[in-house]
Amino acid sequence: MDNNFLYSKNNANLGDKIEFKRKKHIVNGVVTSLRENTVIVSVENDDAKKLDLPDHQTVVSHKNYVIVERAGAETQPVFVYDGWNSALKA
Repeated sequence: MDNNFLYSKNNANLGDKIEFKRKKHIVNGVVTSLRENTVIVSVENDDAKKLDLPDHQTVVSHKNYVIVERAGAETQPVFVYDGWNSALKA
């Protein structure tokens, strides 16, 4: 299995602000972790309550969001390897 994650011009990267729709709500959040097919996003507590999330993070597929604002170039990825759960984390 190839565990190389690269910054992408098409997908969101660490620290990018994205917007997605969930349960008829438009939600904004910041990407905190990258996966092969998804990103993990930190959302505001108010949005988490609207979506009935147990905490302020949720998973969003690459095909279900738009990038609102790119993070600065100084953001560097950190690869965390722990078997099947490997990912880039902010």
